[in-house]
Amino acid sequence: MSTAKDELKEILESQPEDSTSEEIVRELAFHVMVQRGLADSEAGRVISNDELGRRIQSWAQ
Repeated sequence: MSTAKDELKEILESQPEDSTSEEIVRELAFHVMVQRGLADSEAGRVISNDELGRRIQSWAQ
């Protein structure tokens, strides 16, 4: 199992040489968000599509 630092190094190294710092930060942030989402899913912290639809509709009111 790799550490968070190892994972982020791997992402950094996989970026093209001409990547801007903003592009790299975006890739790193995306990775972190995906990992959080996967952890939430594994822990059962999810809602149904129907519930999400209801929540979104309530924002428009």
